[in-house]
Amino acid sequence: MRRISGSRGRWNGAWRAAVILACAAGTASAAPRPAEAERGQSLKLGLGVSSLYDDNFLQYSDEQLLTFQSGLKPDRFSISSSDDLLMGPVGSLTWLNEMGGGRSRSLRLKWSGEFHKKNGAADFRSYSGTWSEAFSRDRRLTLYGYWLPGFYLRQLNDEDAILAYPGLSRYRRAEFDLGIGSVAWRQRIGARIRGNVGYQYEHRSYNPNFVERTSRTHQAELGLEINRLPSQGKVECHSGYRVSNAKAADSDSIGDDSDVSYHGIIAGLGWRMDLARIGASKVGVNLGLNLATRAYESNFPTDKYHYKRDDTLSAIDVSLRWAVPPHWAVRGIYGFEHNSAHLGSLAPSGSEAGSYSENQFGLAVDWSGALWRQTKAANSEEE
Repeated sequence: MRRISGSRGRWNGAWRAAVILACAAGTASAAPRPAEAERGQSLKLGLGVSSLYDDNFLQYSDEQLLTFQSGLKPDRFSISSSDDLLMGPVGSLTWLNEMGGGRSRSLRLKWSGEFHKKNGAADFRSYSGTWSEAFSRDRRLTLYGYWLPGFYLRQLNDEDAILAYPGLSRYRRAEFDLGIGSVAWRQRIGARIRGNVGYQYEHRSYNPNFVERTSRTHQAELGLEINRLPSQGKVECHSGYRVSNAKAADSDSIGDDSDVSYHGIIAGLGWRMDLARIGASKVGVNLGLNLATRAYESNFPTDKYHYKRDDTLSAIDVSLRWAVPPHWAVRGIYGFEHNSAHLGSLAPSGSEAGSYSENQFGLAVDWSGALWRQTKAANSEEE
């Protein structure tokens, strides 16, 4: 799903993407196995593709959507439609070394992309890597890195643009490179409970027209994972705090630039349960609820869209999954996201910039299989 940057960079949903990807990779070898079968190495290939319909993929407010649909200010938009069909291919390689006694080591490299049927200017590709070390008594250390180059935000007003003659547009393409690094520790704290603690650092670097938005973000997070009875599934919850410091100045040093610095809390609840078995295959459901707040720290009254502004984001993700061992999985996906922006008194009357609603739904198909496997039995045979 496209929520890499939340409200196209004003909301930073990258924390959700990173947490989801890191957890997925970190649990690749978490399932308990018989002691003899635990030993050995393997290399697994994963391939997948998703097809999603998004009714507001640039996360425009209702006011902005009306302006776009009117066609009266075409310079503010570089898209042909505000909705689109998104194709998302993904590929991964995972090396796993099961050493026995609860010890394992894994490395996963992943590539993913998003390609638009009608708006190719918003296409992107991302790359990630996850290193995981598992220890006895269900303890795990996970290191995660993520790189997203040239992510298109939208057209923004460049107040410093030099115009050849009056009347030309000041709106320019805004995009950024995003790098994320995180470290997380997980361990069992009860018969059915695991605790998680993590730290994440993000660096968002904007193109030259909007260098004042370049920022560094720190995030601390705590979580719990409760493995309940099979009929009740598994419950996960997390909470954390984010602080983002933006450059808030460009080369002219006039002091009229946007300051997108902020602080806020994040919280989420997830539930996963198997519903039925059909032969060797399983049908299940996943549900995720997420909430985040953002208080902007701009001290410039001229920064009318960030001065004394507070946002609240809520999101719901639901998927129905069908796993067909040993290689295939199919997921039906629905996601809803709503951001409510409360602007300061200096914002234009009636402005709702920053508020939006977005719906996504579609289908994803995944395949995975071992390219190589070496077992450490008595004869250390390869297969």
